[in-house]
Amino acid sequence: MFNLYEIYTCDPETGRTGWDIEFVIALDRDDVATFPNFDCVILKEGSYSDKFLAANSGYPMTEAVQQLLGAV
Repeated sequence: MFNLYEIYTCDPETGRTGWDIEFVIALDRDDVATFPNFDCVILKEGSYSDKFLAANSGYPMTEAVQQLLGAV
């Protein structure tokens, strides 16, 4: 199952938290925490049960999801 999370990211230059909001596809909360500049989860938006839909969603993905989908 591929989950869509709404997250805050940190400013890559200053490290300031709550800098920007991203929507990211991840396997779970632990996986979304590996996303670059991750700060915290705002909300789990929903799930994709179909690989094709997840792969073509247009949202950034964690490295684990990319590997499962063969995108790396």
